[in-house]
Amino acid sequence: MVTQQQKAILLTAAIIAVLFAATVGVIYFYLRVPSVGTIVSVNVEVYWDAAATQKCTSIDWGMCYPGENKTKTVYVKNTSNVPMNLTLATENWNPVAASDFISLYWTYDNHTLAVNEVYQTTLTLAISPAITGITTFNFNIVIIGKG
Repeated sequence: MVTQQQKAILLTAAIIAVLFAATVGVIYFYLRVPSVGTIVSVNVEVYWDAAATQKCTSIDWGMCYPGENKTKTVYVKNTSNVPMNLTLATENWNPVAASDFISLYWTYDNHTLAVNEVYQTTLTLAISPAITGITTFNFNIVIIGKG
């Protein structure tokens, strides 16, 4: 038989559990960060597919969470008439402070792309676990081919 005291303890524990779950849910909700990266390319084109038929002009990273890494695979095609090496940069962060908590890197290995060659690389967006004050962001992803 469950006593009144045991019922009260169970009810209190249930209320605390619900309040805790709600608090964590609210914190998690407010730390989600929607984001988009616009692709800017020079001497190369960026595609979603290895056949270079679906041009990639932006990347919707979706909702990002503190401490999370998000990856997207893209294909870079040398559209110049000379072999190219690639560089990656970011610019035009909005808000500017987002670049203090978010970084972008890739799997490019200094491979020289022949004329018309398509190279597969994975872009990784890394969100710092310490991110604060950023509710949405966007930036330019700059991929440059240099011959």
